[in-house]
Amino acid sequence: MRNVKFWHLLAVSILLASIGNCSIRKLAIGEMTDMIKDGRVAFESETDMYLAESALASNLKLLEAVQKSDPENEELNMFLAEGYNSYTLAFVEDRFEELQYEDSETAEMHRQRAIRLYLRARSYAALVFAEKLEADPLTISEADFKQKLQKIEKEDVGTLFWFALSWGASVNLRRDDMEALSELGKVEMAMQRVKELDPDYFFGGVHLFEGVYYGARSPMMGGDHSRSKLAFLQAAKSSGDKLLMVPVMHATTLCLQTQDRACFSAKLNEVLARDAAAIPEVALANTLAQKKAKRWLAKIDDLFLPEESSIEPEGENGDSR
Repeated sequence: MRNVKFWHLLAVSILLASIGNCSIRKLAIGEMTDMIKDGRVAFESETDMYLAESALASNLKLLEAVQKSDPENEELNMFLAEGYNSYTLAFVEDRFEELQYEDSETAEMHRQRAIRLYLRARSYAALVFAEKLEADPLTISEADFKQKLQKIEKEDVGTLFWFALSWGASVNLRRDDMEALSELGKVEMAMQRVKELDPDYFFGGVHLFEGVYYGARSPMMGGDHSRSKLAFLQAAKSSGDKLLMVPVMHATTLCLQTQDRACFSAKLNEVLARDAAAIPEVALANTLAQKKAKRWLAKIDDLFLPEESSIEPEGENGDSR
């Protein structure tokens, strides 16, 4: 968001803190949510990652302060759910990814931060989702959850998507935790319902999720590489080939898991050949994708097994055959 948006939001949040009249307070919050909608375009088109990080962090804390005045406001809660998802993916999980092979202690600190922030995003989405579901999505059984998901209609697909995405992202960072992995059943059900209702929502985000979900694991651990490949192809189609995070995720999950070095290199070089700022609505996301592509390509020799030697195998008596 532009600086004027930040200071306007700050002024509104200070005003809200001093307003006692409930109706006037709700009018002020309504004005704020309108400003956030207008300001999202400016934020999404930002290509300076440092500026974007500081701006988003500041505005998230302002939104949380305002949310205290109207905790049941659906728009505010969903802005916070989306905002914390975006902030965590772009800046916190990315920092973990950057440091995991170089500074394990600092990387672990950022991993734990990312888990907590993804769960914070989930908590805001859950405030809205629980009302739509008419139950607490975190505590009901999987059978009841699956049944109640059928009540969710297309107009509420955003709530369902961000709830499931933040939950799934938190579990992805806890792959060694069996209790966390047991939560994936509900996440998968929720994403399946998103796919049924609006498969192209948020640039085909459900397909990108599916590509990562089935591509990052071996078949023995529940992966399905054919399904992952098809999901990544559909994600590219649904996004109109605009979102460079699709080939980045394709490379760093499926290509890496299958040790397909040519696929890995081709996908990431494809990302670097594009102009990240060409499409304003995804300029920030594409700038992040290029940052990741450069980092992963620099580690290619550490990530893949050496290519097979050209020396022919020896025969039983030591002679070449």
